[in-house]
Amino acid sequence: MSYKLWFQTYLRHPLQLGALFPSGSALSSLMVRHIKPEGIGHVLELGPGTGSFTNALVRIGIPEERLVLIEQSQEFAAFLSHTFPRATVICGNADEAGHILKPTGIGKFDEVVSGIPLKAMGKELRKSVCHQAFSLLNPGGSLVQVSYFPRCSIPRDSIRDHSGKTIFCGVTVRNFPPAFVWRVQTPG
Repeated sequence: MSYKLWFQTYLRHPLQLGALFPSGSALSSLMVRHIKPEGIGHVLELGPGTGSFTNALVRIGIPEERLVLIEQSQEFAAFLSHTFPRATVICGNADEAGHILKPTGIGKFDEVVSGIPLKAMGKELRKSVCHQAFSLLNPGGSLVQVSYFPRCSIPRDSIRDHSGKTIFCGVTVRNFPPAFVWRVQTPG
């Protein structure tokens, strides 16, 4: 069902999706491998799409109740709500995350996992999304981002403004297209 939904959405809104195909299991595992589920608080996922990274988070032991998913597409948000009924799913824009999260009562996150196509956005929107993500992190938390380019797509000035340390997590050629994963660790 998720592949069918992905392709239907791609045909209607090709510029909203970050890749030609849904993320595979190799990429999903790479995105979450640094997260230790013991004692972790809430995890925010930006642009979860059909839930590939969400599935990987659940597989490593993150309880659904600790997952907050912000998805722009109404179709994907409805699918995620059905697939992950105990997660908090919000249909909205990542650059408004701080505002749209207020009603949940969840103010800070230990991790932010992002599948948002940052390179497909304008510079100011990209900076706004990253600023929102960093401002929602607990001290010592990190933002992990997928990119289909061999450079970190998180703006350098955003990293600097939040005293982050950039970590290259790896590349997976078992994904189509091949994907690069970057993580920015904040001081803790």
